[in-house]
Amino acid sequence: MSFTYLFYQHIMFRHSCGKCHFCNTRRPSDITIADFWGWEKTDPDINKDDKGVSLILVNTEKGREIFNAVKDRMTVVPAKLEDCLQPNLRHPSVIHPQRMAFEQDYQRKGFEYAMKKYGGNNWKKKVRRLAGKIKRRLKQKFGF
Repeated sequence: MSFTYLFYQHIMFRHSCGKCHFCNTRRPSDITIADFWGWEKTDPDINKDDKGVSLILVNTEKGREIFNAVKDRMTVVPAKLEDCLQPNLRHPSVIHPQRMAFEQDYQRKGFEYAMKKYGGNNWKKKVRRLAGKIKRRLKQKFGF
């Protein structure tokens, strides 16, 4: 069991993650860099090495100038905004219902205890996670 598993369960997010006012495309930064979720809608061949694809959103004119200055050193694949939007570019994170209990157990009994209690160290959860990984791989490779 790992830190990553707990992270993706949203059980150890900060409280502010559920109220974040930056979870949209109206960003205060010049450029936003993120994981490109939905790359397969744009070009199913751009992630052949299965290492992931980065997303760059240009938010201001200054950002456009910066991007234009470096884009020749990158592989750039234009995409429609609606095909790029991961959940946190649409809405704040949904916080796990046991978030407060996790925090209290962590404070009282430590990380190892909280990891065992909330980390899914039982065989049913391991089988479900493995089945999910297999399903995602099949979907990536064969489209079902």
